[in-house]
Amino acid sequence: MKTYAIILGGGSGRRMGSDINKIFLPLRGIPAIVRSIAAFTGLCAGAVVVAAADEVDTMRAVIHRCGMDRFVLDVVAGGSERQHSVWNGIQALPQDAECVLIHDGARALVTPDVIRRTIASVEEHGSGIASIPAVDTIKRADKNGLVIETPDRSTLYAMQTPQGFRTELIRKAHEIAQADRFLGTDDASLLEHAGMPVYLCEGDRENLKLTTPTDLKLAELILTMRLEKEENQ
Repeated sequence: MKTYAIILGGGSGRRMGSDINKIFLPLRGIPAIVRSIAAFTGLCAGAVVVAAADEVDTMRAVIHRCGMDRFVLDVVAGGSERQHSVWNGIQALPQDAECVLIHDGARALVTPDVIRRTIASVEEHGSGIASIPAVDTIKRADKNGLVIETPDRSTLYAMQTPQGFRTELIRKAHEIAQADRFLGTDDASLLEHAGMPVYLCEGDRENLKLTTPTDLKLAELILTMRLEKEENQ
């Protein structure tokens, strides 16, 4: 199955307390977005990177400086919402794309194992959403904080990326969402809206999303531990 990745590099540094987009922040000397892209290089035929409209040139420069030009087929401008950015990325995919993996560039610690499991799920089911079981008790409450119910934790999962799909399915789901003016919270929700089955696959608790300074420190620690493990093998 010919597989391509769409790496989303929009966002900001607001909650990170930075004046630059968090995906350009270095993790052990390498920009977070580059670490995200690099994880897909041995498993995908290429990638489309989606950047904030005013950062397309900056993104291209970072990709070039880090030697990712051959793998990154194009850098395209994103839209006003994540969903619009993904659609722009889908439009830039090559004609032979049978499977697409959509990944948040801020999840810079994604591993090849997670990517392989996502691809395998797409091959078997048509979709594969990296996810992890909920470990905390979850409550549903009204706007006043009154608890309505406590869902069964064994049925709850936290969504991660990549989220993988047969290309024709995610394209059709986007077209239906556009016709219905539906705005989903993630890529899988578009398939749900279109009445298409969505399958989960195993993610990784280290596949965290860089949002706050604490996340950045934790990511650095995880990378250090991974390096030490490799050196001791």
